[in-house]
Amino acid sequence: MLAPPKVHRRRLVQAVQAFAMLALSSELLPARAGTDYPEKPIKLLVPFAPGGGQDLFIRNLLPRLAELLGQQVVIDNRAGASGNIAAAAVAQSAPDGYTLLLGTAATHGMNQTMFRNMPFDAQKSFEPVTLLAEVPLVLVVHPSVPANDVKGLVAYLKANPGKFSYGSSGTGAPLHLAGELFKGVTGVDILHVPYKGSAPAIVDLLAGRTIMQFDTFAATNSYVKAGKLKRLAVASARRAKSAPEVPTLLEQGYDVQAYSWSGLFAPARTSAAIVDKLAAAFAKAVNDPAVREKLYDIGFEPVSGSGPAQLRDFVASELKKWPEIVRLANIKAE
Repeated sequence: MLAPPKVHRRRLVQAVQAFAMLALSSELLPARAGTDYPEKPIKLLVPFAPGGGQDLFIRNLLPRLAELLGQQVVIDNRAGASGNIAAAAVAQSAPDGYTLLLGTAATHGMNQTMFRNMPFDAQKSFEPVTLLAEVPLVLVVHPSVPANDVKGLVAYLKANPGKFSYGSSGTGAPLHLAGELFKGVTGVDILHVPYKGSAPAIVDLLAGRTIMQFDTFAATNSYVKAGKLKRLAVASARRAKSAPEVPTLLEQGYDVQAYSWSGLFAPARTSAAIVDKLAAAFAKAVNDPAVREKLYDIGFEPVSGSGPAQLRDFVASELKKWPEIVRLANIKAE
């Protein structure tokens, strides 16, 4: 048998070496996947039950996100432990960009002060992607409450100390913080009842088993319009764009300012290419003119000009701010 020409043998060796190098590079450099990312649907964990404000907020972004990313973003509601369950699940996920977290003031601020044993580190366990929105809270009451303003509510509660309760989306969540600040500022005696999310808390509020709750415009708007709840005030420094007719608690003589926010996080060590692509898509979606109007309608105020660096700095400031607020409100994990 004749030996193949040397030139053919040389080309064959070169081809084999090139193929081996290609396979090795793709195995050792998974960040290259960011070029074609995403190649399948993305799972986004929301740390509260369906129907709550954060859940409604992110669902408004889904159609635009699908257009921008070329893949569906699928919501996975993981309620419990004031968001720690969802956050821990994402922190332990593969850093491939296919499992993300909708973080809030609870998961990346309050909980680090509230809970002794945290299943994740708010800074080290995640790659910050982008800050999406600020979320003012409103005070709503059951229609049976004989008050149409905060002063009337305070008078009613003081006339019935320890008789009533208020609900929240969980111990240590912003809704709980607002309630405890309200108690401290007004001096009323009302029991806190934690739920696994805003939606189940509202169910009991509608039924009259609790009589008041701090929550988002998104979670309460439909019930206020239907006359099933009364909205007395907004717990922010200024009136909300979505409801300028609603006075703040501060305007009514009570310095109670409590809010939440929405931010996107990926597991630590997710490649910069994937993080940047997600940041661009989510920022563009939340600031789309048509989407912005929907968000204003539910009381979420979109943030523009944010990215990984801005969210990283914001989380650092949140972690410094909450300890004193939690101490003043005398909130303890249950």
